[in-house]
Amino acid sequence: MKRYPIAILLVTLATFTFPVRADVQGLLQMVDYMGVDYPAAVAHGEVIHAGEYAEMQEFAGRIISGSAALPAGAARERSLTLAQELVSAVEARADASRIAELTRNLRQILMSGFDVTLTPTHRPDLAGAATLYAEQCAGCHGASGNGDGPAGAGLDPAPIAFTDVERARQRSLFGLYNTITLGVPGTRMAPFDALSPSERWSLAFYIGGLANKPVDDAAAMTAWQRQPLLLQDAVTLSPAELGTLRDHGEQLALWIRHEPDVLFAQKSDPIEFTLRTLTQSLEAYRSGDVETAQALSVTAYLEGFELSEAPLRNVAPELMQQTEQAMMDFRQGLRAGMPLPEAESRQAKLAQLLEQSRDALAQRSMSAGVAFTSSLIILLREGLEAILVLAAMVAFIVRSGRNDALRYVHGGWIFALLAGILTWAASLYLIDISGATRELTEGVATLMAALILFYVGFWMHRNSSAAQWNAFLKGQIATALSARTLWTLALISFLAVYREVFETILFYQALWLQVEAAARHAVWAGAGLAAVLLVVITWMIERFGVRLPLRQFFLGSAILMIILAVIFAGKGVMALQEAGLVAVHPLPLPRLEWIGFYPNAQVLVTQLLLLAGATWIFLLDRRPRQSPG
Repeated sequence: MKRYPIAILLVTLATFTFPVRADVQGLLQMVDYMGVDYPAAVAHGEVIHAGEYAEMQEFAGRIISGSAALPAGAARERSLTLAQELVSAVEARADASRIAELTRNLRQILMSGFDVTLTPTHRPDLAGAATLYAEQCAGCHGASGNGDGPAGAGLDPAPIAFTDVERARQRSLFGLYNTITLGVPGTRMAPFDALSPSERWSLAFYIGGLANKPVDDAAAMTAWQRQPLLLQDAVTLSPAELGTLRDHGEQLALWIRHEPDVLFAQKSDPIEFTLRTLTQSLEAYRSGDVETAQALSVTAYLEGFELSEAPLRNVAPELMQQTEQAMMDFRQGLRAGMPLPEAESRQAKLAQLLEQSRDALAQRSMSAGVAFTSSLIILLREGLEAILVLAAMVAFIVRSGRNDALRYVHGGWIFALLAGILTWAASLYLIDISGATRELTEGVATLMAALILFYVGFWMHRNSSAAQWNAFLKGQIATALSARTLWTLALISFLAVYREVFETILFYQALWLQVEAAARHAVWAGAGLAAVLLVVITWMIERFGVRLPLRQFFLGSAILMIILAVIFAGKGVMALQEAGLVAVHPLPLPRLEWIGFYPNAQVLVTQLLLLAGATWIFLLDRRPRQSPG
């Protein structure tokens, strides 16, 4: 069999999982800086500070060149257009409100159209940040943040006064984090990239709170309990912006800078995230930015609704399928350029289905039974196909009398578990792996596994029919497992497990946050029972497989590999469709997830091609052959 080096696979997966990014973070920093500082340069159409105005002109020019360097696409073109409008507005000494509008729109395009980490992954440590501030920042900005530190005397521009209330209203926590990370070119503000991301986020929260000391925690907590802020909104929007979007928005934005624990103590609400992101998608579509609208619609599903599917499938399976299909229809309509009234109608229908989904989950969210069943289904559903592949390969190796080769299979799945856990940990602590990137990785790995399984099935079938007598087959099988074959089996073992590990962890993470503390034991119980069932299935396949006559065993294994290849192919295509990379042409057919069939033309054609190829191979090998030797 053809060799598939593990090193090549890892390089390929790394390419898909860890994409190279343009300097979007630097662009966002300049855009944020202009939106906040422009009023200090121009007022009523007149330059009031020549140095500040020159800096605004310089930053506007940098924003144009930075936008031009972004990856090609509609988001780049929209960014470049807004950047050019920004330059013109600065040259015309436009009102500060116009600059604020342009920078706000440009910031939204950059955040939604490109892959950039926007939120912290851990609770900020304000006590640790106070120590860091005293050591790293107070020398210039002053012990209390008044901009009067001894090392800042005589600097031009002078150190920022973090106690400036109006400036704090205009600065987002993300903007502060960016400045701490990247510094400010042309000033004494150097980048603090030697600090960890958690330390920089903690500093951002601490600095952001120096201008304001909440006096009524009880009122703030009451407003928070009535309608809490989403983490991304709290971090990426300024207090002034949040004040225009919702009641008590500005007060809550300033309050959470002193009480960040509430942002991380609240339950994750994937449905709320989905609703908000779909609204943003429709707004982008209204403005003519189709590419950003498509990207946001994909994010709404992968980072939101998909994480609620397992519990919703237990309490309202039909509603779950209706909502999932409506989300795919909305994405496909955006891709096809549907009229705006139709897009608004589909988004409104989706909002209704999502509200119904949230109500259905709320009615059963306290049930330990729902948590148990959801946990059981997650692991069984995600692990069964991998177990079938592993069990068939183990039985095959045992029947071959090559128990020494088992280490290749076991090494493959163990390495896959470690790689999946490390990928999840990296997404949590080091980098931001988007839902689209996750689905792309799964789709590519699944399709690779499908192709290799198809080839292994063909190879097993050829060996089952090439000999007329079991004695000949027994004599040849020991030499059939060459080094290339063993490495291929290791690769199949790796792909079969790795493609599901990361997503399974995310599903359990979302389920854990949605279940009350008193019912969390049921999550462990469901996962434990699922693990036991998977072990039993593995044992049964291995035990009964070795009892079959050798030729029947090979033929049965070949058929199983072909069936799994067809299932994997359907799921691989579907993963790429969920990532927004493959078009969807729906068909009026039932959805059969257990065989990897999703009712659209792309999945159907892919699976039919594999089945046709398998049928041709099986019929071809039925022709009479002479016995070797």
